[in-house]
Amino acid sequence: MEPAQADRTLNKIPSRVEEVATDARTRLNETMTQVGDRAKEYMRYADRRVQSNPWTAVGVGFGAGVLFGALIAMAINSQRSIISKL
Repeated sequence: MEPAQADRTLNKIPSRVEEVATDARTRLNETMTQVGDRAKEYMRYADRRVQSNPWTAVGVGFGAGVLFGALIAMAINSQRSIISKL
């Protein structure tokens, strides 16, 4: 490769990097917009469900809390047993 051709190729690199970065930023913004729209849609759906069945929502929340608490308790007991073996 001739030095002049190498210089031209090197001069093109910053503009290409800028194009790639701009394209990536555009795609990221589009993706974030889609994720935000979908999250809002799910939030509206959940709100409608809770408004139409409040006691069911309370029961589901209670059950999820009990399950989450049981998992945390099991994890803590597991850690204690590992530490006691050391």
